Amino acid sequence: MTSVSTHLSTSGTTPAPASSPWSPWSAAWTKHAARLTGRTDASVTVTPASAGGPKGFSYPATAEIQIDADLIGDPEIADPRRLGHRSKVPVAYGVLLHEVAHVIHSHWDPPPSVPPVVREAALLLEESRIEGRYRTARPRDRRWLRRAMTSLIVPDDTPTDSTWSAAYAAGLILARVDAKILYPADVREPRRAITKVLGRKLLNGLRAIWREAQTVGDTDTDRMIDLGERWCRLLGIEPTVNPALPADDAATSAIAAAIAAAIDAILNNPADTPEHIGPRSDVPGIYVDTDTPITWTERDPRDAERQAANRLTALLRRARHREPARTLEASSAPPGRLRTRAAVTLAAQRAAGAIPTAQPWRRAVGRPVPDPELTVGILIDASGSMGAFAAPMSSAAWIVAQAATRAGATSATLAYGDRVTVLIPPGRRPTKVRDMQADAGMERFVEACAEADRLLHLSTPGTARLLVVVSDGHYQNPEQSQAAITRLHNTGCAILWLAPDNKHWSSRVYDNTTTITVDDPTTCINLIGQAAIEALTRA
Repeated sequence: MTSVSTHLSTSGTTPAPASSPWSPWSAAWTKHAARLTGRTDASVTVTPASAGGPKGFSYPATAEIQIDADLIGDPEIADPRRLGHRSKVPVAYGVLLHEVAHVIHSHWDPPPSVPPVVREAALLLEESRIEGRYRTARPRDRRWLRRAMTSLIVPDDTPTDSTWSAAYAAGLILARVDAKILYPADVREPRRAITKVLGRKLLNGLRAIWREAQTVGDTDTDRMIDLGERWCRLLGIEPTVNPALPADDAATSAIAAAIAAAIDAILNNPADTPEHIGPRSDVPGIYVDTDTPITWTERDPRDAERQAANRLTALLRRARHREPARTLEASSAPPGRLRTRAAVTLAAQRAAGAIPTAQPWRRAVGRPVPDPELTVGILIDASGSMGAFAAPMSSAAWIVAQAATRAGATSATLAYGDRVTVLIPPGRRPTKVRDMQADAGMERFVEACAEADRLLHLSTPGTARLLVVVSDGHYQNPEQSQAAITRLHNTGCAILWLAPDNKHWSSRVYDNTTTITVDDPTTCINLIGQAAIEALTRA
């Protein structure tokens, strides 16, 4: 098995490049790497790699990078000084960015005392961690990192369908979906083959580890080693007893075949073309599409969902209702309470022949107060991390939308993934439940908030406003997401967050939200309704 550590070293230097046809590439990419890393000592050497060697290699300590010239093929194929020519060598450029990500973020070093199997597991987790970090800072470079996977991931890395090989493949491939490098559709076949070997329970446990690793800081050696040990023990490996890497005998591997097919599909799939910026949105840089960029299937609501919508409708109507305002009103005749001083004044006015103006009676009069206008926006997370909860979350979205419109509220439902899609525009009551296909590669939550605000004026005071978010909250830009939530909250818009009930990892909780965990929306409707009432009361 090829080790992930073969392209990463914490010491040593690359040999000085001799004059060759690749010298212009080395010079141009050295300047580019220096700009990306912010290090003046960065250097890139483009040269043919040794047989069986890694396609890319980096020394983070000295910011030295080596790229296999065979990924480019012909030095005259493009001008490396022109950034636009990177599309002619997408795989090589993606490998360069991968190694740049190591230089920027790989600043921890496993000590020599760490067992080799733990070191390998920790470095395996490092692959998706550094790419996720890099992509957060430069999201438009995702397309190049995605192409690099066709070179960095080799089917021969999983020669057998053993537990270790399957877990290794999961850490290399499936973890990159959570890092928002690969799309869920890219790994459909490998995921099926890996799950067949590991089982869902074990795979979910491994996923919890790599998701945690993607939150670790760049210099936290202890935590990465701890995660590597947890990875091994979850696979039934005791590092102190069996410190060496598990041996794999050469054999036919269904996982390797699935990986090879996935690599071929990525090479021929145009999904990594530059993102199109559409003209509809009022916010620059947002693509909003009301057609079908996010897919779903429609079905009739079930009886339990209808009953839940009825209960939530009653709760929302109760939340909108305002008791009549009671005011004290003076009168010259009963009914009411007699005020002695005003009665004496009235008698004196009549005895003097003056026009009586005193009003000795006072009574409480109730005046109806119109129910406030209610606006409800519903946002559904259609990213891949919500795949296991797409059905209950789609059900929850229908229940809330149906109840809101029946309660007289202005409502709209939007889904957000790689794009923002208006599922139900304002003023339309949903008749069918739309079961979402949560397979998007990213989540445009900030853009979804902006579009919901544009449609429903959620940031405009004067009405009762509620934003319902159906999501696990795990985003690549949590700070920007929190800022969007805070902006709406400060204008008086209440935010109700419906998070999936997951036993393997918890949802992210944001400030200024009312967050409740939902497993079956039809049984949690009282919690949803009460949370909505409290959120509206505080707004």
